[in-house]
Amino acid sequence: MSIVFIMLILPPAAWASPKKIISMTPVGTEILFALGQGDNIIGVTNFCDYPPEATKKPKMGDFAALNFEMLMSMKTDLLLLQDMHMQFTPQLDRLKIPYIVMKQNTIDEVCDSITRLGKICSAQAKAQKLVSGIRADVKLVTSKVKGLDKPKVLLCVSRELSEHQINSFYVAGNNNFYGEMIALAGGENAVTEKKISYPQVSLEGLMTINPNVIIDLVGDKTFYHSKDKIDVDTIFNEKYLKGQWQRSAKVDAVNKGRIYIMQGTVYLRPGARSGMILKAFAKAIHPEVKW
Repeated sequence: MSIVFIMLILPPAAWASPKKIISMTPVGTEILFALGQGDNIIGVTNFCDYPPEATKKPKMGDFAALNFEMLMSMKTDLLLLQDMHMQFTPQLDRLKIPYIVMKQNTIDEVCDSITRLGKICSAQAKAQKLVSGIRADVKLVTSKVKGLDKPKVLLCVSRELSEHQINSFYVAGNNNFYGEMIALAGGENAVTEKKISYPQVSLEGLMTINPNVIIDLVGDKTFYHSKDKIDVDTIFNEKYLKGQWQRSAKVDAVNKGRIYIMQGTVYLRPGARSGMILKAFAKAIHPEVKW
């Protein structure tokens, strides 16, 4: 999970309407396409899979490293990064390669990033429309859940999917995008941790937390890697994934059948489709509401 901020190293006037954009973040890639900048993208990561057109762009590798020689040779005039790339910013500064570290820790930050990127790319109208759509989804959801009881929600963001039962996993704490999503969707975060954004929880910890609702973000089988040899089609089956929770601990969410498996990279990428994420969470937390 990325908790990031925005950084501009040159005045916007110096690199308005960039024509050679490289995105090293799937969130940034999706936003660029939503802003109509697809033709200006000259490179993406191996993990940029949305929209489908992104998969046809030249690949720059995974998240871990930057190829500075390639960036220079391609005459990159805008580079989109995420927080793990901060170690490379001093060299980017020296090479005078304009970059943005995308922002996605809250809905406000996501909208701010979209607005700023829209201004840089001279796509202000598209950016405003995208932001307005996200804001409208937030308003819709919060109006529907207002005054309702708030079930305790545990949101699992990462775990080993190949194990017979769940032994440990990572959850969303409160000081991140997902903590905000739980609150906006009418739930209460079952995890009270405030300092660590994504704490690890043991099976014993799960029983102590005893959530009313479990939302399990499992990603996409295309990008799933395991230490074990597994058949991803077997693993990425809702019945199988729910069964792991059911075999692990008879907490309230298990006893009441309140386990929600959410497959797809969309749920792991706070960005242009934040409204879709929020509505999916709200439907899981409050199925009694007419959505």
